[in-house]
Amino acid sequence: MINFNYLKSFLIYIIIQVFVLNEVVFTSYVIPFLYLTLILCIPKGKSVFFLMLISFITGLIIDIFEGQLGIHSTSCIVVAFLRPKILSILSNSKTLSNDENISIANLGVLQFLVYSSILIYIHSFILFFIVDFEIKNIFNLVIKTLFSSVVTLALIFVNELYYTKK
Repeated sequence: MINFNYLKSFLIYIIIQVFVLNEVVFTSYVIPFLYLTLILCIPKGKSVFFLMLISFITGLIIDIFEGQLGIHSTSCIVVAFLRPKILSILSNSKTLSNDENISIANLGVLQFLVYSSILIYIHSFILFFIVDFEIKNIFNLVIKTLFSSVVTLALIFVNELYYTKK
């Protein structure tokens, strides 16, 4: 059964990422990835296959619009692969049921921030590593990953607060 609220959110986040965030140049060191919300907030109990499929489709759509096939989809698949393990380490079954979306309201602020920041940093590092890794630019890679991760985490956190207040 298709969850139309998720489909609506999927379309909105993709449109915001492709037509707003990818077009606004913050600096060469800051690229926010709001679309990661789609992967981070999928309920805990969804199958790994579903998680990997949604992550691949999300990354592929972003890649198609950016004209760089494979970069975002690879990063998203790695995040989807690591997500269940990181989630199991940070939360217990009493904190979060299998059917609940992962959110600040369901996970708690601190756990959500730790969970999100780990996965966002991994995504950003892999993405920037694939795009422009050179040994002489390792400092730029780390700085770009750190800044983009912080801005992405802030966007996702504000987004979660907005929907928690509703």
